[in-house]
Formats: sequence, C-alpha cells, structure tokens
Amino acid sequence: MTQWSADTVFVVFGDDWGRRVSSMQHVFRHIVPNHRVVWVNGIGHRLPTLHLSDVRRAMHKGLAMVRRARRVEGGSDDGPQPAEIVEPRVLPWHHLSPVRAMNTRTLTRAIRAALGRVAPGAAPVLVTGSPPSVGVIGQLGELASIYFCMDDFVHLEGVTGWMLEPLERRLLERVDAVVATAEELVRVKRPVSGRSFYLPQGVNYDHFATPRAIPADLAALPGPRIGFAGGISSCVELDLLGQLATAFPDGSVVLVGPATVDLSPLGAYPNIHVLGRREYSDLPAYVQHFDVGTIPYILNDWTRSVDPLKLLEYLAAGLPVVSTDLPEVRKYADVVDVQPTAAGFVHAVRQALASGAEAVARRQALAARHTWGARAEEFMSMVQGVLARPTASAVGGAGVRSA
Repeated sequence: MTQWSADTVFVVFGDDWGRRVSSMQHVFRHIVPNHRVVWVNGIGHRLPTLHLSDVRRAMHKGLAMVRRARRVEGGSDDGPQPAEIVEPRVLPWHHLSPVRAMNTRTLTRAIRAALGRVAPGAAPVLVTGSPPSVGVIGQLGELASIYFCMDDFVHLEGVTGWMLEPLERRLLERVDAVVATAEELVRVKRPVSGRSFYLPQGVNYDHFATPRAIPADLAALPGPRIGFAGGISSCVELDLLGQLATAFPDGSVVLVGPATVDLSPLGAYPNIHVLGRREYSDLPAYVQHFDVGTIPYILNDWTRSVDPLKLLEYLAAGLPVVSTDLPEVRKYADVVDVQPTAAGFVHAVRQALASGAEAVARRQALAARHTWGARAEEFMSMVQGVLARPTASAVGGAGVRSA
C-alpha cells in the first residue's frame, strides 16, 4: 500500500463487515492495515416486511445494536479488520423526516465516540456506499466525502428504490466526489462537484488461482460442467439456462449461489443442478472445476451498470468465460466471449468447451493485473486527488480515468 498519507482516518458506511464480502470490503481490507478505519455496518436499504428472512435479519441487527462499537485488536482468521465497527442504532424508515433526523443524531454521536477512541482529534475522510447516510455528511468535520457507488439503487432488486432515490439525489448534491464501479454509473451518478472516478471491480487473485480439490457434490456431476457462481436473481435468464441444458444433455449446468427467484421452471431439466449458497472461502473449489464459466444476465436497466464480480474470479481460475452482452464485460472482450443472442451464447459455450489449455495463462495474467490490492491503490490515489484539490477537477488514479 502506498504510504503517502499513513495518518488518514476513514469513516466508511458499508454493509455488515464480514457478513458478505462486498466490493467496498475488498478494497478496504487492503486499506485497514495501514490506516485507521471506523466501519459503520449496514443502515438499511429497504423497508422491512414480515417475511421470515426479514424477521431473522431484524433479530440479528437488534442483538448487534445492544453492543457498543467493537474495537478490533489486530486481525482475525478472516484477515485485517477495521479499527472499530459501529453497529448502527437506526430505524429503516428513511423516507420519514423525523426518523432521518433521529438516525442522523444517533449515527453522528456513535461515530464521534468511535473516532475519539481510535483517532482523537482527527478529521476523517468519509466514504459512503449508502444513500441513507446523507444526513451525516458535514457533521464530522470531515476533510472530504466520497460516494462509493456500486449499484444503481433505482433499479436494484431487493431494495426500496423509491425511498433511496431522493436520498441519493441529496447525496450527490453534497459529496465531494463519486467513485463508481461501472462506466454507466459514472455517467448517471454525477455529483454537483463534477468529480467522478471509474474504479472497476477487482479480484482476490490468489484466492481463486490457488488450486483446490474438487468438492464431492460437484465431482458427482457428469461433465462437461457449465457453471454459474453468484446470486440467482431476476437478472439471470432462466430460459437461457434451459437452452444450455438442452444443448448439452450429457453434461451439467451447475448453479452455485443463493436464489431469490422461483427456480421451479428449471425442474424441467434434469441436468440443471442448483447447489445453493457456498461460503466465500469454499467458492474457488467449485469455480476451478467448472469447464466454462457463464454470465447469463438479462440486459436491463440494472445490468447495464453492473460489473460482475464473478468475471475476474472465473479468469483467475483460468476458465473460459461466456457472457451475455453487458457493457462492463466488453472491456475484457479479448479473453471473454460476449454474445448478444441465446443461440450465439450456446454456440460460444460449445466452442469454449472445445478450446485447449493454452489460453489459461493468458486469462490468469489478465486477472492478476486487476487485484483488489491494485484497486485499493487506485482508490487511495483518488482520495489523494480529492484532498489535494478540493475545489478543482481531480485526476484519476493510476490506470483509472476520471470523468
């Protein structure tokens, strides 16, 4: 990590640390060894329901809220940790102004207390991936504020878009800069400051490139194994998966990841195997033993601004990759087969299965250039640019353009 400003202190609004390894967590896992970070766990992006999963989640958050901010000494088995993790005591009804006001007071007080323990008197850099945090901007005496934008919340499945959209508009009016993971997000999430940076997804290269033994449940499935690793949501084209199963009746279409949509239509295909969610620590063992990695996404208002994490993970494992025609995938078109039609997709998978091993090194070499460590360096250069030129157009980090 570049040591240009080892005294920089960060306050970060992210998702729950360690619960799901998000892009922000990947980046900050490379920052926390050298910088003091107060990490604020998720403050809610959707209104709760009476669904069992929501009730369980509410119970988990309730138990966490009774604790104070957690001081983390050193690292853990999961790697470096933030200096403190704040469990926010907030209500999820962010569209109600009295709730927003109360949440802002509670968050500000908790964060100031955490800063007082880990960095007394320091003015932090505030980084947020959460529009409901907008009220805290300007309350901490921060040196700068940055919106780390990973999704288009207006179109994102699983959040309350109508609630988040006005909060995001206010956020864009207040932050000093936006760092976005897709070109489309750079274009549509323009802050009033005019400073936007493009920071594509990275990869935990060693995690996916280090050889693992094939898991027993995957070994039991006949090859070729046409794989998909990721959340199975409405953006996954189930009909395309069915066409793959029909085209390769002696092989297996393997889905590894949690499902948030009805998968009963896939029951018509005996060679589609839904293995369900696997821990991140175990995921490389599955990906490495696919014969081809697929990204069968529908092109819609959300996927136009998605840079799929799984793409570089597939490449780090050396896999041939076939994807539908997503804008963010095209930048890797020299090693990824991008197909706009279902027929072309199936044909490309057939070609990928017939390809030799000579391209493995080329795929892995590309992935090795885009590690999360490299992305963290680029992010820190962006922060440096914002701090050095608080009122002028910032200059993008190494290898990353600013808009």
